[in-house]
Amino acid sequence: MFAKPIGILVITLSFFGGFLLMGGSLLSLWHPSELVVILGLALGTFLSATPTSVWWRTLGFLGRYFSGEKVSKDLYTETLGLLEALARLSRSSGVLALEKHVTDPDDSSIFLEYPLVLKHKDLKKFIVDNFSYLLLNPPQSQVFDHHLENQIYDIYDSMSEVPKSVGKVADWLPGFGIVAAVLGVILTMELLGGDMDVAKIGTAIGAALVGTLTGVFFAFAVLAPFTHSIEVMIRQDKSLLEMTASFLSAYANGVSPNLAVEIGRQRVPPEFEVPREED
Repeated sequence: MFAKPIGILVITLSFFGGFLLMGGSLLSLWHPSELVVILGLALGTFLSATPTSVWWRTLGFLGRYFSGEKVSKDLYTETLGLLEALARLSRSSGVLALEKHVTDPDDSSIFLEYPLVLKHKDLKKFIVDNFSYLLLNPPQSQVFDHHLENQIYDIYDSMSEVPKSVGKVADWLPGFGIVAAVLGVILTMELLGGDMDVAKIGTAIGAALVGTLTGVFFAFAVLAPFTHSIEVMIRQDKSLLEMTASFLSAYANGVSPNLAVEIGRQRVPPEFEVPREED
């Protein structure tokens, strides 16, 4: 949770602190017009190049980026606990006893015991959809494992549109910085001729160069790490879904709840390992 703020602080101090140590003045970097051009072009191209679904997913990942990782050891523990509870209910009362819980999970007495699962919309939908699918008693010709794999692929593919789109904007930002710099050079050229004010010309050239600097800075020090962070979050979500799929596959094949939990536990990544005594 503290990694992101610390990283942002290091980037900020390195950039502005280094400039101050060089003898620079922070005011010489402050050119709002350059920011309007560069960030406006970046936002406009992102909005025009992506569907609205990607906009909302990007905002969701932005929230996760600053609030801390959504996938955690506690989430894995809750997921295994929820899956085991549903499996045991199915064993003791019959598979139809699951219907009221998967029909409205937000009001389910079982789901409400696992709030982290309820907050993870993709995970909750994956669990509900597949238990609902099994309730329909699909024919044996339908291979459930492939069905699970295809769903995970579709979810992963959809989420991956966010880093692809943000990464594209990061690639374009240096170019937007050049656009702002060229606009600054055009204004500088208007100062030439007659009684030239060397100070004003120097300020104008400096402002133009700041445009190039701003584009490169936002590309490599802001959007690039954000894009990589999203990719990490997506891989974590994929691993969580794969762990859930391994449990569901075992459950669908008649494995006992205890063994299904063990199968699922063994798919938990090492960094989120759930000890048996915590389950």
